[in-house]
Amino acid sequence: MQSLKPIVRNLFWLGVAFFCATHMSYAQGVGPTVEHPFPAGSALINIGPDADGNLTLGGEYKQPKNVVEQEQPVFWTWYTNVGYESEYNFRGTNLTPGAVGAGFFDAEVTKWNFTLGLFGIHQFGHARADSWSIGEGGGGGTTTNLAQAGVVGGGSQLYTRFPTTVQNRFDELDAFLSYKFSLGPIDITIGDIAFFISRRATTYEKDLAPEGFVWVVPFTPPNGSRIRTLSPDPTLEEEVFDRLYIRLSTTKISKYITPQITYYQTVYSWGAEPTHDGTLFYAPVRSPFFPFPVRPRNPRPFNQRNEALGGYLEGRLNGHVPLTKWMDFNPYGVISVSFRDRTEPGGANPYGGHPLTGWNHVETGASLPIHLAHLGGSSSTKWAPPDADLYFTPFGAYAYHISNPPAGTDRDEWWGGARFEVTF
Repeated sequence: MQSLKPIVRNLFWLGVAFFCATHMSYAQGVGPTVEHPFPAGSALINIGPDADGNLTLGGEYKQPKNVVEQEQPVFWTWYTNVGYESEYNFRGTNLTPGAVGAGFFDAEVTKWNFTLGLFGIHQFGHARADSWSIGEGGGGGTTTNLAQAGVVGGGSQLYTRFPTTVQNRFDELDAFLSYKFSLGPIDITIGDIAFFISRRATTYEKDLAPEGFVWVVPFTPPNGSRIRTLSPDPTLEEEVFDRLYIRLSTTKISKYITPQITYYQTVYSWGAEPTHDGTLFYAPVRSPFFPFPVRPRNPRPFNQRNEALGGYLEGRLNGHVPLTKWMDFNPYGVISVSFRDRTEPGGANPYGGHPLTGWNHVETGASLPIHLAHLGGSSSTKWAPPDADLYFTPFGAYAYHISNPPAGTDRDEWWGGARFEVTF
């Protein structure tokens, strides 16, 4: 027993020294923070849970007893939504004109400032536009004037072809990956988006000729009519794009307004235009009258789609105004500039218009997230978040086309819809 006294005495003074050191650190204002949960110089800084939830003391693993388990940090951040909108308006262009709307979904997961996501949209019903095509690049030309021999008395004269494209099916799937970091007050996001578009469409055309014009092939309309309807033409269908982007934003100006500017650059663009033996073509001309031959390949002089690897600049203001504990009001405003990314009717290509360099459109809208439920979860695994929130979000938008709008898109466009959102 006598030999134990020095050991007990040393342990006692060690405890006193520990107590004084920790309390002096608090008195000096060096308290625990998020980055430093234990005060500087404290022995507790060497104590922490390992991967199995055990505590480490002096390099040894100890099973804690009667210790409240701390909530595990969220390993992933998840977001998903599903909804409906009255039209699919992409950068001011209506890609489903005349359809009864579209259904969409969005799914995203974030870890270490990386975000991986998928967006998909499906057209309901049939869309149509008075154009040679309905394309992601902004649609095609609306009319074409051609010269053909056939004027009574010889010579040639212009006649006009009026196309109507019917889009029976439209599906789009986008895959995107981004990384976000901060430089001072500026948040910077860099990313890549791949667009995969599947479309089924057909172009129907009518020819209108001036007085005295006589069509040579395939036939002259009866009773001297100046309008004839041609057989359906194939048109632009599948498309694939890849775009890089960089976004600058800040939340330091106001807690209610977040300004951001984004630049997109197309690095890959491909589309399935109608071809025959590698040549763009119209529907084959099949004359019922002898001796005019059947011409199975009728080449087009121009592409229908915008082949330019263009850029697109978008300035945006996002607002956030809490209304109640369970509802917010989130307005936004957009103005955009095209650097050959969008397409404007007219120019040298009557079938596809011309790439636009200049102001594209302005847009404004708002959403109203309504909190429906807080969904409890489990913290038993690091792969799943501990809880989730369910929202119902109606939204509406208006766009004014500054440039000449492509076929199928009005100068003034209104649309809206609603979605269910789940955040984890």
